Amino acid sequence: MRSATSYFNFTLLRKNLSRFWPIWGLYGLLWLMLLPVNILVNGEYMSRVDTRIIPLGFLTGSFSTAAVFSFFFGILTAMAVFSYLYSSRSAAFLHALPMRREGLFLTNYLSGLAFMIVPNIVVFLVSVVVETAFGILVFSSLFTWLVVTCCLNLFFYSFAVFCGMFTGHILALPAFYGILNMLAAGLCYLLQNMASRFLFGFTGATWMEDVATWLTPIVFLAYHTSIDYGTKNTEACFVGLGYVFLLALAGLVFAALALSVYRRRQLESAGDVVSVGWVRPVFQYGVAFCCAIALGTMFDNIFSSLLPSSAWVLLAWMLVWGAFGCFVAAMLLHKSFWVFKPCWKGCAVFLACLTAAMCLMELDGFGFETRVPSTAQIKSVFISDIETHPDDNLHWATYGISDPELIEAVTELHQRIVEEKGQLEETANTRTSSWVSADSDGLDLQTEGGTDLRLKYVLNDGSVMERYYYLPVTTETLEDPNSPDAMLQALLNTPGLSEDMYLGGVAEDDRLVDAVLTNVWQAGTSRGYYTEEYLPAEALTELEEAVRADLAAGNLGRRYLLEDRERLENCCYCDLQLTYRSAETAKESQGVKIPSTAPAGSAHQASTYTITITLQKSAANTMAVLEKYGFDPDTMLLSQAQRQLADN
Repeated sequence: MRSATSYFNFTLLRKNLSRFWPIWGLYGLLWLMLLPVNILVNGEYMSRVDTRIIPLGFLTGSFSTAAVFSFFFGILTAMAVFSYLYSSRSAAFLHALPMRREGLFLTNYLSGLAFMIVPNIVVFLVSVVVETAFGILVFSSLFTWLVVTCCLNLFFYSFAVFCGMFTGHILALPAFYGILNMLAAGLCYLLQNMASRFLFGFTGATWMEDVATWLTPIVFLAYHTSIDYGTKNTEACFVGLGYVFLLALAGLVFAALALSVYRRRQLESAGDVVSVGWVRPVFQYGVAFCCAIALGTMFDNIFSSLLPSSAWVLLAWMLVWGAFGCFVAAMLLHKSFWVFKPCWKGCAVFLACLTAAMCLMELDGFGFETRVPSTAQIKSVFISDIETHPDDNLHWATYGISDPELIEAVTELHQRIVEEKGQLEETANTRTSSWVSADSDGLDLQTEGGTDLRLKYVLNDGSVMERYYYLPVTTETLEDPNSPDAMLQALLNTPGLSEDMYLGGVAEDDRLVDAVLTNVWQAGTSRGYYTEEYLPAEALTELEEAVRADLAAGNLGRRYLLEDRERLENCCYCDLQLTYRSAETAKESQGVKIPSTAPAGSAHQASTYTITITLQKSAANTMAVLEKYGFDPDTMLLSQAQRQLADN
């Protein structure tokens, strides 16, 4: 007579619950302390606003309490209920019972899931009772906590069970689980760091970051969950429930895949690091690849002060640690230290493939480094990360350019940078901090420096192309109109560009209400002193017209890449601060009177904004207006050079 088979065993379920009670007991205790006990102790001081927010606060962010508990208790539970798979004797005994493999898997899987779901329900019910007793019950928040926490439990636990099906060693399970949870984000970071060394101008891959976000649960939760407080805390609600449901669905998929692997699992694999045959080469060369890029990059950074900073040195480190990872993985798989003879051929092929891939990038086999879009392809371009002088509103500005002539100038600059790749790469690898030298007449002039340059093209087809470069700057190269730094400085000083950058945000109806000069030199009985001076109201219109005229002509707002003689002699120590009242937001504060010549800060309202422009001696129109109203450009508006000499 055939023995009956079962798809579920309640005896095994009860045994799991009684045998591993410390896991679900600790999990439940922690949540009891955080929710109902917390409310019980502090309930008399709480309001409904507090009990609405507290449960939701445990759910949001990458390291939320619910996510952290699910992560750690998920792997502990999976290790407990499936621990029999990692001992040959236990595996043989349990699989000899009159139960189908599906039944054995389902019983243990549901046992582990109950370790977290049942305590969640108990904590939820106790919290409802406690909040009701204090008259501060917010059922929606508690129910949201229950649903989100259970979904996270389902995902992390199912993923841990899935990982457990591929190993026969209990210590390998948490290692696989932890690594695979962060693998996508880690590889994304390492690959982008490596690509920046092999690809000239590489600044990142948005598509890779997006994929890594979706494949890294902790990062995924940080991006897609939050609390929306609305206009009042009484309207607080959880945002991202759909994404949490998506994780729960992924958990069910992992559970189904785990069952599929379990049905075909060889009992003899107990004790093996990898229990599935086709995964063994994936594991070996995956470990080799991860060691190559992670340890290779780390040791390249450690020895950067002793060895040249180049892609070829990095490749050498990658080959050393790639071989190391390959043989270590082979030792784990074969459970022996003597693996060189059977594994050296595979290791050699792996290293050859790695070398070919890195050489392909370094030699620009994909045409990445030399690609410069044509003017006709470009809709707009953004230039950023440039440190320019003087230190006013454009010191670290992002230039948005859509004029075809300026776009053509940008592409010419980009093409020139590409042509000087070798020299620029060498300089970027050996760059040091800027330095100054004393000139013969007592001025401290900067003779060498550098600046970063980030180009972001928005193309007509909607795609985006980004590049990043480091440009060395010297007094000699600035005198060469064909050098990249001279071309960049000339581009930034194109007449009209600074006007768009300074005043492009000023609406037609916005009104100039303040004009302030900072650091105006006043002669005194000893050495004199600097003051802050406000221009009279009647000077504002005339001053604004003069400033716009000088900016349009390129005589004001000139940018410099070095603190050289031209910069020190042309730029004043004095800044001009123009405060505008926004016509759009002024309607909201019509009852507030704004003095025409009072400091902008005294207005105490949000309808004003200030633009800071460093005065320059070449701004003839602006200087003429200031002189008309009592500010002598020669004695009161000192240049940086005059200030240096005066201080010395």
